[in-house]
Amino acid sequence: MSSERTDAPATEPSAASAPWYRPDRRPDDLRAPLALWAVTRLVLVWLALAGASGSNDEAHRLYPYWATELAHGHFPFHDSQWQYPPVAGLVFLAPKALPFLGYADAFVVLMLLCDAVVALLLARASRGPGRGNHGLWLWAFGLPFLIQLAYLRFDLAVTALAVGAVLLLDRAPVRGGALAALGALIKAWPVLVLIGAPRGRATRRSWTSFVASGLAVSGVLLLAFRHAFGFLSEQGSRGIEIESLPGALLLAARHFGYTGTIRYAYGSFQVGGPYVHTLATAALALTALGFGWLLWWRLRARRWNAATAADAALTAMLVFVTTSRVISPQYLVWLIGLGAVCLVFRESSQRPVALALPAIMLLTTLVYPTMWQQLMDGQAWPTALLLLRDTGLLALTLWSAVRLWRATR
Repeated sequence: MSSERTDAPATEPSAASAPWYRPDRRPDDLRAPLALWAVTRLVLVWLALAGASGSNDEAHRLYPYWATELAHGHFPFHDSQWQYPPVAGLVFLAPKALPFLGYADAFVVLMLLCDAVVALLLARASRGPGRGNHGLWLWAFGLPFLIQLAYLRFDLAVTALAVGAVLLLDRAPVRGGALAALGALIKAWPVLVLIGAPRGRATRRSWTSFVASGLAVSGVLLLAFRHAFGFLSEQGSRGIEIESLPGALLLAARHFGYTGTIRYAYGSFQVGGPYVHTLATAALALTALGFGWLLWWRLRARRWNAATAADAALTAMLVFVTTSRVISPQYLVWLIGLGAVCLVFRESSQRPVALALPAIMLLTTLVYPTMWQQLMDGQAWPTALLLLRDTGLLALTLWSAVRLWRATR
């Protein structure tokens, strides 16, 4: 009897034997991205508590002042910097629940918990067919590009609610709509996550829940606090912030003879001078045009998959941020959160857009806080970096919209 020897064909290494640093080979392994999250967050907390770059005015000065006002039963309606919906007040009151810590330290702990909630939501969502851990990798890797800023602002709280809302829209639209309503009552933008809700019953239930939850929570806050909606008059008075796209254009124009000035108003540095009103009107028109396109996309979309809600949310957020008269550095927390949700789904049309976000965040940090004083002094190099960041955001917005359109047609 003769025996024949056959060589087995070479095969790809199994997921179990693939190295930890290859997330494409180990899409279900959460140990490495969670370890990266833990290490980077230790550094971020240390930086935030140390106030390493001096960007701690809000957590050390402004937020505790607002919390004191709120503790007396009224919103700081007389303060031009108060421009937030009423549930934001509860975020500022929350650090007082940790009396054994100073207000700023307690606020950092609160934001760390919100950061952890986002990581856990992404980790849980990454399990199952057609899903992977790339979203958790992006969140763990991307947020530190803003250094400690994310822990000294309150945008992590609203981002956690928005991430939860997007992930629930398909299988639990009532809860998704409720979370979006809570987020919108902290900062208005989470209403945008509903643009991609699956058609039919999920859309009806999510929007009904959004409206009902928003009205219920608003009613409770109206009874508990005075001047709960006084923020509306201040929000409408904002001009062009220097970090917005029209603001960056005007800063660049100063190097070619433009006579505009920079002034501090309504909690931000704004440009004053010729053409400001025209550009502010144009920015509002572009925002309206962008939202009109999103509605047109929804009416014309034909193909829906598990990633569509997240993809549409990221596109809508890019439209809102890029066309805004105000682009604060912490807005990038919203984008990286929604980008991470997109990467949970392997079918996502927004993968290259989401992966480009850390580069935008790096440019943002180079401008603020790294080169902020040079920018205020009118130097050319930080102005060029700011213009590059804003044009990069514009390019990502257009790219995101094209990819969303093609994926759903």
